[in-house]
Amino acid sequence: MSVAGLTGARLAGAGFGFLSQLVLARTFLPHDVGTAFLAMSVTAFVSLLITGGYHTIALTYLARFRAFGRNGLVQAFLWAARRDMVVLSILVLILTPVAFLLPFEDGVAKAVAYGVLAAIPLAVIRLNNSAANAQRRFALSYMPDFVVRPGLLLVFLGGLVLFGAVSNIDIVLIGMVAIALVVAVGQAVIMGADNAFSIPASKPSRDMRPYYRRRAAAMLMVTVVSGATADLVVLVGGVFLPPSQLAVLGVAVRVAALVGFISSASQHFVLRDLVSAMSSMTRTQSDALLWRTNVVGLGMMVATTLAALVFGPFVLALFGPDYVSGYWPLVIFLFSQSVRVMGGMNGHLLSLGGHQVRSAALCAVVVVLLVALSAILTPIWGLVGIALALLVAELAWAIGLGMLTQRLEGRRGDIFQGLATHRLFTAAR
Repeated sequence: MSVAGLTGARLAGAGFGFLSQLVLARTFLPHDVGTAFLAMSVTAFVSLLITGGYHTIALTYLARFRAFGRNGLVQAFLWAARRDMVVLSILVLILTPVAFLLPFEDGVAKAVAYGVLAAIPLAVIRLNNSAANAQRRFALSYMPDFVVRPGLLLVFLGGLVLFGAVSNIDIVLIGMVAIALVVAVGQAVIMGADNAFSIPASKPSRDMRPYYRRRAAAMLMVTVVSGATADLVVLVGGVFLPPSQLAVLGVAVRVAALVGFISSASQHFVLRDLVSAMSSMTRTQSDALLWRTNVVGLGMMVATTLAALVFGPFVLALFGPDYVSGYWPLVIFLFSQSVRVMGGMNGHLLSLGGHQVRSAALCAVVVVLLVALSAILTPIWGLVGIALALLVAELAWAIGLGMLTQRLEGRRGDIFQGLATHRLFTAAR
């Protein structure tokens, strides 16, 4: 897959998402915006749960099976993934009404219900992304989810504003479900018989689910911590905050996440060079590559955080006067992103070494830590409390990942290891 194409698509999708949040915030009341943000996060998070992690391990297994012409193994994998995803979807649907029985703030249960409905087609999209990737149909593996879906939502919101249909947030929630369903069906139709949910003529001779489940579940935990932190924060906030404050939280954490993604984008571009360096260059040369990557990413985060200290209120005011109260949470979230960027390439080193699944237990600890600290700090300090909870969780994640990488790979890819290596190299010269 083209790294530039994938990164560009994700950046475009993030831009569409940012504009959609801006339109929502400028058009609807904060209470309704918080409901919509929570529904979006439920969609993203629950869709990951429904996949069971199969969409992540499919990137490796399906590509390997197709490379060796083992179509039977491809069908056995997809059969296992489909069966478990159906079971998980049914369980989620059965549990959803419980949200209406719990003492949540007004609008929270509704956000959960719509979010779950949109999560099911999004889970289908995620598995088909991996199936398309294995078939080397790369545009189909990232365009529907990263570009088309957020792009359609932005167009839909623009249409609502144009026609003045902005009196009820339910229209937005229904639109989110419909867009996810349309994109899932459209992607499957374009893929034809190669889509992951095309039922084969016969059942595989062996049920491989017990073999795949453990690794898929482990990779699911890694995916949640490494790629869905903003949605996890909004979900946790939905438990402890009213929707009006949740809207402010959603804006602050998503702006910070967008900045963090842009700052760490350079890591994706050097992966191919890193693989080459680790296999054909000296340790010093590969360490120098890691050092340059970390310096660029951290430099961007430091510059952005300093800019936020000065211009943060003006940026938040773009969303409306109610969102300026998210200034300090935004700054803290940016510090959290800086910590993640300082962790550098440790996650990539584990992945390249085939050890990424070994970090699943650490990911579980980080999630528990985030929830526990949020439960303690949010009632005391509100938005600042949940922001501090994330900062501590990110510190724990960065330190734990560095220790794990050192133990398994005999080296680290974070800024501190790079600084030590760079000093030794400079002294030696």
